[in-house]
Amino acid sequence: MTHKFLSIALLASGTLLAQYGGYRSTDPYGRSNGRYETNRGGYNNGYGNNQNGQRGIDSIQTDLSRIGQRAAWDGWAVKQFSQAVSNLEEFQLKASRGKFDRGRLDKAIDNLNRLLTAPELHPRDKQRIASHRDQLRYIRSRNG
Repeated sequence: MTHKFLSIALLASGTLLAQYGGYRSTDPYGRSNGRYETNRGGYNNGYGNNQNGQRGIDSIQTDLSRIGQRAAWDGWAVKQFSQAVSNLEEFQLKASRGKFDRGRLDKAIDNLNRLLTAPELHPRDKQRIASHRDQLRYIRSRNG
């Protein structure tokens, strides 16, 4: 009987703590990470009102690195992939500080445009590059 009572008490206290919540925002109004606030340019973290833009750019960087590894035999293509990823990293760094760096984003888009002219790349890789370029253009148009 005591064992059952103790189990019920632990479960009840666990649910109470779970309802209370784990993460506590430092914002006095309960907003997490400034999600509903906007910076000078009307954006948060440089590209959108949430972290989806950042995750999207992380995904683009990862995919470009993979495609670049497959094109490792072509020094020109490797340079373009490397520069595109580097420009996106710099863009994210500045965006995390609240600055939307159109120049870095434009340079990354230019690198991807150059890669689309390379006849040596596989058509499927070119499709992915074009898709990533279009995603970056969309981010640029929403915040630029």
